[in-house]
Amino acid sequence: MLLRDRTVIVSGVGAGLGHQVAAACARDGARVVLGARTAANLVATAGRIDASGERTAWRVTDIADEAQCAAPAGLAVERFGGIDAVIHVAALDGHFGGLRDADFDAWQRVVDVNLVGTLRMTRACLPAMTARGGSVVMVGPLEGA
Repeated sequence: MLLRDRTVIVSGVGAGLGHQVAAACARDGARVVLGARTAANLVATAGRIDASGERTAWRVTDIADEAQCAAPAGLAVERFGGIDAVIHVAALDGHFGGLRDADFDAWQRVVDVNLVGTLRMTRACLPAMTARGGSVVMVGPLEGA
């Protein structure tokens, strides 16, 4: 098992891809720290992938909020002793129309979450990850690619 006894943070744990990524990490032996904006999704995912609660932990986290980005990293260090990887699944998606009719406030929100939020979350994890030679994985949509 590639991830046995490693600690992985997964951001964007909703009912879809984030849940699947977290579950795959747990199946492969990882201790998983979950982050998402909705507590109900976190509770459900944690319960499904580790009913004992021994190998999962979670924090409500909006990666657009810099202060909240430190919470999963701190929890991983406190509960599991460090961070081996962070997997970014958190993202906003939307259709904004052409440039002529673009809603730049909506675009700014997407940039703040998908780019800046991901960088903030990574930065919050770096001190604990660097000591372990950690990895960063960023997941993005295929639409428009």
